[in-house]
Amino acid sequence: MQAFPMNPDRLEGPVLLLDDAGAAWQLRKKRVDLRAVRRLMKDPASVVVLGESGGTRPRLVVDGERPMLWGMVKDDYKGSGGSRTAGRYLAHEFRTHADRRMLYLEEHC
Repeated sequence: MQAFPMNPDRLEGPVLLLDDAGAAWQLRKKRVDLRAVRRLMKDPASVVVLGESGGTRPRLVVDGERPMLWGMVKDDYKGSGGSRTAGRYLAHEFRTHADRRMLYLEEHC
């Protein structure tokens, strides 16, 4: 996956992400609510990507990682519905032209 010059939350639109298969994903919603994060993480049809290094270096999250990642995100989410205003994670929703959904989790140290 392509890297971002800065985290998607700070980029001006339109924001596109190309995955390894060549699919173009467009940022639809910034700072999604924690309930939407939970729903997308539990939906096997949704792609989950973790943006490491402050959200700039995306990597695909495999299905087996999702429960562990959800355990960390739900307790340290800084977006709407989260328990901390200065949390470590923030999430955005991307979509393809075919309306496939991607949850993009920014991870901050």
